[in-house]
Amino acid sequence: MIDHVYEFDSFARDPQKKSLVRGSETLTVSPKVYETMLLLVENRDRLLSKDELMAALWPDSFVGEANLSQNIYDFLIAH
Repeated sequence: MIDHVYEFDSFARDPQKKSLVRGSETLTVSPKVYETMLLLVENRDRLLSKDELMAALWPDSFVGEANLSQNIYDFLIAH
């Protein structure tokens, strides 16, 4: 399996630590926030619906839309 290198703004993805790196600073986020970010980056060429995001992030669970909104919000304010 090949881990892709993603860089955006001043951040780079560290797949081993499941975190983001900016220079020498590591930004650690919750696993679900990391999965949300990765899913959005990997699908950057197309618009994902909320239903697609929810199904990919919580495939075996029923969770409210608020969980998805909170994950995106947590990622945005983390940096």
